[in-house]
Amino acid sequence: MIEIVKYNDDDLRDDEIDEVVTRVRAFIVSSKNNMIVGFNEEGFQLLGGYVGDNEDIIESLKSMIYNECGIELDSKDIIEPFYEIRYYNRDYKCSGLNRLSDLIYFCVKTDKLPNHKKLKLSATELAQKLPLEVVRKSLFGKEIREYIEKEENQVNKIKAKELLLAYEKFKERYKN
Repeated sequence: MIEIVKYNDDDLRDDEIDEVVTRVRAFIVSSKNNMIVGFNEEGFQLLGGYVGDNEDIIESLKSMIYNECGIELDSKDIIEPFYEIRYYNRDYKCSGLNRLSDLIYFCVKTDKLPNHKKLKLSATELAQKLPLEVVRKSLFGKEIREYIEKEENQVNKIKAKELLLAYEKFKERYKN
């Protein structure tokens, strides 16, 4: 069962929403409890992104993971949503639109490794890819907390705190 958390400081009703934006993010974990994550100037990043209109969220996530790192997920890989954060915003960024931003976190269990060669990228495209790291699942929370302590950019700090919250839910749900 997926846990849903709602942030609705603007007291919006669902019938007042003008647009819905859905993003998906994946905790990719191997049978050896290693996780694949990205890390750049904005901090830790999970693979994933925006889901298009009328696009299936799981197929979208599979496509994004393939495009970001060359891992081709299939039916043998376990892909399940476990946590969702919904942000309700009145007049989102002064656009005149009331927006629901839906962020869905997934657990992906696979032993497949990133392979950028599958993507047939140019040297320039490859250089622009998010740098990936393998992190022990048991150490990920510690690394995020250390990042939060030293990070000066407040937006990056907020994103890292949200990721830490999702990681704690991930640990609760997938204890082993």
